[in-house]
Amino acid sequence: MSPHILVTGGNGFIAVHVISLLLQHGYTITTTVRSQSKTAHLRRIFSAAVVDNQLLFAIVEDITVVGAFDEVVKNNKFNAVLHISSPVIFNVTDIENDILKPAIKGTTGLLQSIKSHGPTVKRVVITSSFAAIVDLSKGDRPGYAYSEKDWDPITEEEAKQNAGLGYTGSKKLAEKAAWDFIENEKPGFDLVTLCPPMVYGPALQEVPSLDRLNHTSKGIYAIFSGQDKELQQTLIKIWADVRDVAKAHLAAIETPQAGNNRFLISEGQFNVGRLSDFIWKTYPERAQAKGIPKSKPEHYLPGGTYYPDNSKSKQILGLEYNSFENALKDTLDQFIALEKELGVE
Repeated sequence: MSPHILVTGGNGFIAVHVISLLLQHGYTITTTVRSQSKTAHLRRIFSAAVVDNQLLFAIVEDITVVGAFDEVVKNNKFNAVLHISSPVIFNVTDIENDILKPAIKGTTGLLQSIKSHGPTVKRVVITSSFAAIVDLSKGDRPGYAYSEKDWDPITEEEAKQNAGLGYTGSKKLAEKAAWDFIENEKPGFDLVTLCPPMVYGPALQEVPSLDRLNHTSKGIYAIFSGQDKELQQTLIKIWADVRDVAKAHLAAIETPQAGNNRFLISEGQFNVGRLSDFIWKTYPERAQAKGIPKSKPEHYLPGGTYYPDNSKSKQILGLEYNSFENALKDTLDQFIALEKELGVE
């Protein structure tokens, strides 16, 4: 029998790419979603795997409930668990209940369920974030190399101040809680955490309309569609291709020496100047017609900024990163296809 993997939050931007890659490599997958209706798109795009019982579904309505994952863990003999589910929402008023609790309690609750009911699980991989690494109070830090040794110093109280801090705090606090669990509970599985920054690339998840894109794609489409008349620098200045992030998840379960390690997953620096110049070079007629803003010297961050030390992900996980240009071309071509499909002018 092929190894059986539990993937949480199966209809998210990263998760659908992970599921696709695992299926290609012959894994059997059970993925959790919040409701039966959330399985429809996955059943459609992975129909052959569903028919062959290679892709299975479990409903977990609220991951903050105590024992939320008990049933799915009890009822299956999983070899590994990929915990990808975590809120990426910024239009909330109750930061503690809408962002912090789902991230932290969802993580520790899952680990407890595995410890109590999943004796066959030997590795848990958690999708953390560069938000758990970066110290935003230090600004652009020209020339500084962020690596796995860095931790965002944000506290729980600071994370409650606004939704942006709530998101970064949720990733740091959830990852820290996971490492504390391993140290204090000493379960029969080891842990790998993956920390990608801004994740770009084509969507495999359902996109019913272009205003329902995932958060990072929305920012690029706002420029590509001409909605943004001025270029705004992103808060995070490094990036990764979603397909490389998926490969990191696969490598994290297949590489023995990855156990009990943290990995920064990033190709390199990102700025809106490169994005605008690429659009004007590759899609000049569209850029002219849409009035896409042209780059200025300041959009290239002439004062410098930090960069990722991705050597550990290359050495241990064997990652070879896709280029910025390739990722962008695939993403923008998909936007054009979606516009045609959805009848957007």
